[in-house]
Amino acid sequence: MRVQSGQIAVGLAALLLGLMVAVEFRLQEVVPAPTATNQLLTLLKQADQKRNQLNQQVAHLDMLLDQRLTREASAQRLQQELTEDEILAGTIPVQGPGVTVTWSNGNAPVAYQITDIDLLLLVNELRAAGAEAISINGQRITAQTEIRSAANYILINQAQSQAPFTVKAIGEPNTLAGALTLAGGLYDESQQEGLVMIIHKSQSVQIPAAPPALLTNISENTSP
Repeated sequence: MRVQSGQIAVGLAALLLGLMVAVEFRLQEVVPAPTATNQLLTLLKQADQKRNQLNQQVAHLDMLLDQRLTREASAQRLQQELTEDEILAGTIPVQGPGVTVTWSNGNAPVAYQITDIDLLLLVNELRAAGAEAISINGQRITAQTEIRSAANYILINQAQSQAPFTVKAIGEPNTLAGALTLAGGLYDESQQEGLVMIIHKSQSVQIPAAPPALLTNISENTSP
């Protein structure tokens, strides 16, 4: 009878152990370990974070590029304005399309020969037609230039000049030439008075800077 009770106890213990193992196995099936899907979700989250970081970097670089382009555009505008001021002041030589006018007394009587007033009229006509720079017999014409008669000469920037006069102007060639050849204009008047005016259009006209003495006067007059 004791032997049977012991066997029964052992059997029950074995049965309970089997049940516990079975329950543990089922629990492992019900609560799975991390799966491939979870891993993919993690990778996707990391990729989104990396993309956001890259987008922020791109936005920052775009901002830096815009700032640089703005600075470069401002620098270009300032340089252009400076160059235009230098051209007007005559501080730098200039080269570009324009016209060369050769004006001589020809067979004109003394009363009709070229005077300082005639040269001033010619300069004004060219400026009105858009000339950016003008020279007469190698003398740059600026706002400080004085053109006046003195005995048998015409003084331009205090330099003595006589006919024939070579007048160079930079601007749109057809416009400059057209301004001088208008009906009743300087070209027509020159022919009527016996003067000779030859107008040559060119894509490369060279005009020197103003003489140092004139530039010194400009600097002194503009200094505080």
